[in-house]
Amino acid sequence: MEGLEELAHVSTIRPEQLSREKKRGAKIIGYTGRFVPEELIYACGAIPYLIYRGGEPEPPEAVLPYSLRYISPFARAQIGHHLLHMDPVVPMLDLIVAQCVDCHTARLADLFEYFELPTAKIGVPSDWDKKISAEYYHRELSRLKEKLEGITGREISDEKLKESIEAINVIRSLLAKISHLRRKHPPPIGGYEFIRLNHYSFSCDPEALAKGLNDICEDLQQRQSPFADSAPRILLAGHVVGVGDYVVPKLIEDSGGVIVAEFLDEGMRQYLRNVDTRGDLMTNLVRTYYRDRTPPSVFQPAWSNRLDHIKKTVKDFRVDGVIWYQLSFEEIYNMEAAIVSKAMQEAGIPFLKLESSYEYAREAMGPLTTRIESFTRSIK
Repeated sequence: MEGLEELAHVSTIRPEQLSREKKRGAKIIGYTGRFVPEELIYACGAIPYLIYRGGEPEPPEAVLPYSLRYISPFARAQIGHHLLHMDPVVPMLDLIVAQCVDCHTARLADLFEYFELPTAKIGVPSDWDKKISAEYYHRELSRLKEKLEGITGREISDEKLKESIEAINVIRSLLAKISHLRRKHPPPIGGYEFIRLNHYSFSCDPEALAKGLNDICEDLQQRQSPFADSAPRILLAGHVVGVGDYVVPKLIEDSGGVIVAEFLDEGMRQYLRNVDTRGDLMTNLVRTYYRDRTPPSVFQPAWSNRLDHIKKTVKDFRVDGVIWYQLSFEEIYNMEAAIVSKAMQEAGIPFLKLESSYEYAREAMGPLTTRIESFTRSIK
């Protein structure tokens, strides 16, 4: 798809662009995870850079002298890419805003500090349904706002914050529109392309991105589906698909299936809800980023909320089977997978669990390919 490849090119040359902007005096703010609003970064005139790479075995291994092996490969990969000099942007960052949601993300934040990278931690309470937790998160965002103003020397006014919220809302709305096209049978775009599109959306200027996404949406409405009518419709659920971690999504669609929906805690833009631009904008950010979204698996107790969302997605997108994808040593997701598996069994929906440590050598690819092919064939 031409529009997708154009965004891929923009994403590839992103480090060079950021280097030029840095020389012109721009402030570049790195951040990790779904709980750091990029709207605040844009509102202070800085450039956001999401740290979210995965899919390669070497970066997680490079962190083992400084971290337990039992920390998530995804969390270790973020600092590992820096240690191996595979991420040219991290050394030029003026600040890294690191969310601390669980022991894995907190350890990543500690490692940023240990390697003397400028770091600001954002605490995210897991007891999401309590008033005091939302108040705590609100104070964390207020502290971040002050930190960003101090670094850039620019006030984050309501006017600037509203402008950035509106710009990101446009991006969310367009991605939601593209995703909803996958309700068609067969869909004009699969999950492999849609996940990449999400990733590229973090590497483009919002105004140019909005135009590109709008063009892609119009093209998709006229596009003939590349998938067979008989392709099993798959929901990909689990923890995270980082940029570069495309082996599993591609294998699913190369094996005859098509990913029509995702339910992932990290690695994709949360596009289903926009931030309200009326009233207190900081409170609205807290509501959208923390309270109103479907809680991630690290938020407890929230099993019923997540299961309700999955069941609704299965119905709305006519899902034939669920593939659960998680990384090694993520004990919370082991429990979550068991709960989702039981619910899908009761609903008569086939379920397959895959676990990875980014070991995609030839000897590992054979069994992985066989499992996915057998799953899609069994659904057919």
